[in-house]
Amino acid sequence: MVEDFSEMHGDGGRVVSRTQDSSVEAAPSVPARNAGWDKRTLRVRVDAGLRLAAGDVPPKVLEGLCGALSLPNPAFLKLVRLHKRPGAEPQTLYFFRQESRELVLPRGAIHLLRRIADEAGYALAIDDARVFPEKRLPKLPEVSLRDYQAAAVDRLAKATQGTAVLPCGAGKSVLAVGAISRLRTPTLILVHTLDLAEQWREHVRERLGLEAGLVGAGEEDVRPVTVAVVQSLARWEEAKLDAFLHGFGLLVLDEAHHIAASAFHRLVDRCPARYRLGLTATPEREDGLTPLLRLYLGAPLAVVKHEDLVARGVLVVPEVRAVETDFDFPYGRAADYAPMLEALAEDTARNDLIVGAVAREAWAGHVCLVLTGRVEHCELLARRLSATGLSAAALTSGVSREERKALVDKARTGRMSVLVATSLADEGLDLPRLSRVFLAYPGRARGRTVQRLGRLMRPHPEKKSAVLIDFVDARVPLLRRHHAERRQQYASVLGVTARANAN
Repeated sequence: MVEDFSEMHGDGGRVVSRTQDSSVEAAPSVPARNAGWDKRTLRVRVDAGLRLAAGDVPPKVLEGLCGALSLPNPAFLKLVRLHKRPGAEPQTLYFFRQESRELVLPRGAIHLLRRIADEAGYALAIDDARVFPEKRLPKLPEVSLRDYQAAAVDRLAKATQGTAVLPCGAGKSVLAVGAISRLRTPTLILVHTLDLAEQWREHVRERLGLEAGLVGAGEEDVRPVTVAVVQSLARWEEAKLDAFLHGFGLLVLDEAHHIAASAFHRLVDRCPARYRLGLTATPEREDGLTPLLRLYLGAPLAVVKHEDLVARGVLVVPEVRAVETDFDFPYGRAADYAPMLEALAEDTARNDLIVGAVAREAWAGHVCLVLTGRVEHCELLARRLSATGLSAAALTSGVSREERKALVDKARTGRMSVLVATSLADEGLDLPRLSRVFLAYPGRARGRTVQRLGRLMRPHPEKKSAVLIDFVDARVPLLRRHHAERRQQYASVLGVTARANAN
């Protein structure tokens, strides 16, 4: 159910005081009023967060909020699992705080506040102080949307905030551009890489005919639609940042599952834009901080499954092949993990196997993406593939932004056969022509597995088949278990398992 602020929807807003960090090291001390609770209405001021007069919060409501907005700290738990001293790392993270005489909650926690207040016998009186600039965007071209995209935009217009959970290739950026066209309010799009920023500027240019501003890479070009890199904004001093954030009526957070990172949720928690839209293909986090997606961005506006889009012909189903290597390593304890990965990346026979498999598919006319976790491994494989006569290149952080864009453009038009990439390709790579993905490095994170499958599922007129090739180091028990977990993920996402393939 989409609830959030639907009853507050209107045409205006006003700017009020700014906010600070959204989580603290220790639980805030919030005073309770000693007098009897004869008043049955709680006043809530909504700007970038939810603000209540601390002395007016009934003890029962305060207790409920403190419990609901406290989560185990994954960094603390990791140290405990590794038998290390936590030191100053707190055991619990608190996503509420006290500022002066106000209790401040994340704005997406409105659903929790409503429920807890209702159970205590209190109604909420909302004072809407969110920003909706009077100066609107010019009339924009109508963006053609699929039914689930249009439904999500309709829900956003009513609820004013929420998250769209769509698989890779389902059109998350198109949905967001459709929301900009519908709402016609100055918009800030937050991303975490410059590559994504350039992709978003291209989407805005192509579909809306607007030149979007850019904050990042030393640029501070602010326009009615601006794309900003989170890490760049995080370095701004507070007054400058607040003045900037108060200029937008719609905030779009790409790859919204990153909201758990402090740089992300602190920015969102300072932005008083009336509308908030989160976009992600992988909402579930393995660290237990999945609830933050709703706490800061609101309830789901749309949740679309891979299988639904496959049935409609929007996405294609890739085949998954498992290719066993002969790599072996005497892994015995956690300290062996890094040396094992180094040995794996340098193993000549294993690299021969990878290069041969990729070369066969590339010479057969397929556009290939090879994924590894090490820059040196990436560069080695790219050199060896280039030596076979293929057009192959490494796509790493050491390659300039302009060159990375040129390489992806070449692959997009079929002029580049092979890209060998690090984690840069795990999110945001828009390459519909891609028909082969090779996992040349072990891993088991569900989010990455889903993203990598998604790279293959975009349809293209020249794509006759789609295959993910998973290199399995079965002689190492730990890596064999990691592959078993990936198989479960393939089955969960696609309804298929990895078919063993002869070397």
